[in-house]
Amino acid sequence: MKENRKIILGIGIVISFALLIFSISLYFNYQHDLRQESRLDHELISGMSSEEIIELLDQRKAEQPQFHSYYLLPFVAFIGLLIGTLVYYIMSDKIIHQEQSLKKNSKIILNFLTGQEKKVIETLMENEGKVQQYELSHLPNLNKLKTHRILVNLEQKGIIHKEKLGKINKIVLNKELYEVLN
Repeated sequence: MKENRKIILGIGIVISFALLIFSISLYFNYQHDLRQESRLDHELISGMSSEEIIELLDQRKAEQPQFHSYYLLPFVAFIGLLIGTLVYYIMSDKIIHQEQSLKKNSKIILNFLTGQEKKVIETLMENEGKVQQYELSHLPNLNKLKTHRILVNLEQKGIIHKEKLGKINKIVLNKELYEVLN
C-alpha cells in the first residue's frame, strides 16, 4: 500500500506540474502573439496623421482575438489534480492508520481464542479462508467431535460461517477478518 501510495503521489505531482508549465507556456505564447500583432510598422505610420493612427489602432484592437477560456483548461486541470493528490495523500494516511489499528485489534481478538481455535483459523488462512470441515478434523489433536465443537464456538463468535455442499460443510472465514489477517 505504501509503495503504491508513493508512486501515485509522484505521478500526480509530476503530471500536475507538467500541466502548470503547459498552461503557463500557452498563456505566454498568447501574450507574445498579441504583442506581435499589435506592433506598428514604422514605414506604415510614417505618412499617416494622428487621427489615422488612432483609427488604425482601434481597428486592430477590434480585430484582435479574444482570450478564450480553453487556455485556462490546463491550469484548471493542474489545480484539480493537485487538490486531488493532496486529498489522496491525507486520506491514505487515515486508511493506513485504520488498517494498522484493525490488524492490531484482530490480533488481540485472536489472543482470546484457544490453541485449537487458533489452529483452525491458521488452517483457514493457509487455504484462502475456505476449507471443508472434514479436512479440519484431520488436524493434530482434533477429531470430528472436537472440530464440530470448535466450529460451533467460532460460528457463534461470528468468526466463521458454514456453507452446505451436499453432505459436506464448507467452512468460510469471515471476509473482513480474512482481509485483515491476510
